[in-house]
Amino acid sequence: MEPWRIACERALRSHSEADARAAWGFAHDTPEGPRPVFDYRLEHTLAAVKLGHWLAPQVGADLDVVECAAWLHDVRKRTKDRPGRDRHAEEASAAVPAILEGTDFPPGKIPAVRHAIEHHVGLRLSRRLDPLETAVLWDCDKLSKLGAASLVHHACIAGAHQPVDTAGILRRGEAWLPLAEGIAASMNTEPARLEAARRLGFLRRHYEQLKREWQEPLEACPG
Repeated sequence: MEPWRIACERALRSHSEADARAAWGFAHDTPEGPRPVFDYRLEHTLAAVKLGHWLAPQVGADLDVVECAAWLHDVRKRTKDRPGRDRHAEEASAAVPAILEGTDFPPGKIPAVRHAIEHHVGLRLSRRLDPLETAVLWDCDKLSKLGAASLVHHACIAGAHQPVDTAGILRRGEAWLPLAEGIAASMNTEPARLEAARRLGFLRRHYEQLKREWQEPLEACPG
């Protein structure tokens, strides 16, 4: 049987690279072959998987379920889907059995993987999710949207949607902060809440510094 992590990563990379090429319209030639300008879906997923390895053991969640769901939660998401047409959670869940077919993933855990994927969408929660694995995937997915790596990801992908300049990045970043605050307030687990607060503080400081450099007169250095 094929190791399930290999099957999941292969499925994700196949989808994400095609999506990235469609988003940018061209690819760079490299010694390894053509590569998209930036593969956001892959980078985001790698962050979510890493967070799953960090969070699941702390709260007693099934790591197999969390990691598998993290690999596949966006396996059908497209960068330029219109919000009203975005059904990626349902489509990703439906793809799970075929992706895991012939692998060593425990069949009895597949429903839990699909449940987690089906409930990861949205930036705020009115109540905590359950079961625990579903809650942990939501926290990992949203934590990946906060912090230093998220700034890199958002800056790199911005040009796929519209022309980019520093003023626009600052404007969109300041508009993002209230949404980021809602994400941080919606975490299901205590470790995720603490980490979200740290990352939110960093984002605030980052945009404060960017605003100081770009919009405000710089003060003379003493001495």
